[in-house]
Amino acid sequence: MSVGTALPAIGEVLPAVGYAPAGDLVSHAQTFAHPDVAHVPGVADAVHQAAGHMTDAAAQGLHELLAPAAVALGALSGALLAGRAALVTTQVLAAAAVRAAEEQACLERRQEASATAARQWEVAAFAATRANARRAALLARVRRAARTAAPGTPPPPVPGLPGPLAPVGMPLARLRERLAVLDERMRHAEAAHAEWVLRESRNAFTAPQDDAWQRELRARRASVLHEHRSRPDAARDADPAATRRADEGLPQPPAAEELRHEDAVRIGAELLARLDVAATAEDAEPAAAAVRHALAAAATRPLKARTHLREARRFVAATNRAVRARRAAEERAAAQLDFLETTAPQGTDPLPPAPAETALLRRVLDEGRRLEPHEQRQVDDRVSERLAELERRYVERMLRLAISGTDRFDGRTAGSSHPHGRLVRFDWTPPGWGAEHWLRIALDGEHARVATMRREAPGARDAAALALDDERCHEAGGHLEQLRGIAQRLGVELDFAFEESGTVPGTRGEEGVLVLDEDIAGARPEPSGKTREEHRRRSEDRPGHRTVRTDGR
Repeated sequence: MSVGTALPAIGEVLPAVGYAPAGDLVSHAQTFAHPDVAHVPGVADAVHQAAGHMTDAAAQGLHELLAPAAVALGALSGALLAGRAALVTTQVLAAAAVRAAEEQACLERRQEASATAARQWEVAAFAATRANARRAALLARVRRAARTAAPGTPPPPVPGLPGPLAPVGMPLARLRERLAVLDERMRHAEAAHAEWVLRESRNAFTAPQDDAWQRELRARRASVLHEHRSRPDAARDADPAATRRADEGLPQPPAAEELRHEDAVRIGAELLARLDVAATAEDAEPAAAAVRHALAAAATRPLKARTHLREARRFVAATNRAVRARRAAEERAAAQLDFLETTAPQGTDPLPPAPAETALLRRVLDEGRRLEPHEQRQVDDRVSERLAELERRYVERMLRLAISGTDRFDGRTAGSSHPHGRLVRFDWTPPGWGAEHWLRIALDGEHARVATMRREAPGARDAAALALDDERCHEAGGHLEQLRGIAQRLGVELDFAFEESGTVPGTRGEEGVLVLDEDIAGARPEPSGKTREEHRRRSEDRPGHRTVRTDGR
C-alpha cells in the first residue's frame, strides 16, 4: 500500500487560535478567537481563497495579514505558549520580558517591530508567564513571612498588586502596557517587603554601636532598594554573567594595616545591603554574624576583622546564589502550577487533571523549598504530556485548515485523557481525484500517518483500475508536498516520508473518520425525503464536507 509518516512539529504559534468547539462547521476566519480578525482588510479574501483551494498564497496572506495589532490571543494559542513557558528556564522568560519591553518601546516610537506577529506574541506571552510567576512567588513569600514572624511583630505589608495577567482575549499592545504596570508594581512591592525584613528582624543585623550601625545599614540598603525600584531587572535575570559580575563587585576589605573601624562599618553595611531583595532574616544570619565579629575586632585586631569581612563577603555571594535559585524554583513552580490548573473552555474536550503534581507545586510555594529531582521530573513529565495534548489539538486544527480552509468538529469528547490516547482521522479528496480515491490522514499525540485509499468494491480490479491506482499513488506525494507547504505557513512542520506501494481499500467517511472533501462529485449518497431541501440550503452556504458520527472510540 501507499503510505507515509511524519512527526508534526509546531514552529511559530499563530496567536489567535481558539480551542475546537463542539458541534458544527466553523469557517476559516472563525478558527481565530478574536472577532475583529475577519474584518482586517484582506483577511476575508485570503479566507475565501483558502476555503475553496489549498493554495500557498492564501496561507501566506493569512499569516502576514494577522498583524499583532489586529488580533487578540486565542485560548488554544495562549495555552500552548503558557505550556512552552512552563518548561523553559527563568532566564529564557526574563529574556522574553526584555524583548517584549523593547517591542513596546518600538510601538511607542511608532517604529515597526521586525519580528512576526507570532514571534511578538510568543515573547509577550512568555513575559506574562514570568510576571504572573513572580507575582505568585512574592505573595507566597509574604504569606510565609507572616506565618513565621515573631509574636508581637507587625505583619509584612500586603503587596498592592493588580491581579494576574490574563493574556487570552487581550490585544498585544494592551498586554504590554499591563506588563509594564505589573513589573513596576512588583519591584516596589519586593522592595517594601525587603524593608520590612530589615526593620522587623533587627536581631539578625544588630552589632556593637547599634544605633550608628543601623543608620549606616539602613542608608545603604535604602540605596540598593531604590535602584531595584527604579530599574527593571529582567535584563539582569536574563544574563547569568550579570549576576556573576554583581557577586564579583561586592566590596573587598583593604589590607589589615589599612583597615579602620569606620571602614569595617562601611564595608559590613554595604555587604549586608547587597543581599538579594528576596533574602529572609535566616538567609542573612551567616553574613550578619561574620560582620558582627568583624566590627567587634576592628579596633584592636584588624587582621581578624579583615578575615571576618572576607568571610562575610563569601557568605553574601553564596546567600545570593541560593536565594536566586530558590526564587527561580518558586517562580518555575508558580508557572507550572498555573499551566496545570488551567482548564479548557466549556464545551471543549477537557484537559487531564494533575492533582498529585499540583499538590507538589503548591508545597513549593507554601514552604519555600525546592522539589526533589524525582519530584521535578514527575511535574515536568505531566506538563510535557499536557503540552503534547495541546499541540495535537493545534496540529489537528491547522491541518484541517490547510486542507480545506474550514474546521469541522463532530462534538465528541476524547475517549482518553492521555495525549497519545486519541486517534483523529480524516479523509481528504485532492482536486481532480473524483470519488474513487482519497487520502486518509491519522493523527495521534506524536505521529501523522497518511495512506492512499480507494473505494472498496467486490471483484477483481481490471487493468484500467490498477493503472489509476498507480497514478493516484504517484500523485499523492505531490499533494502531500503542497500540504506540507501550507502547513508550514500555518506554523506546522510536516515532512512526510512517503512510499508508493499501492492503495488501501476502504470506505470514505467510515465510522470515526471526519471527511474534508474538495472534489467529491458523486461521492456522497443523495439525501432523500425531507432532508433534501435542508441539504440543498447547507450546500449553498458551506464547503462540501461532512462528519460521520462516532461512538467516541
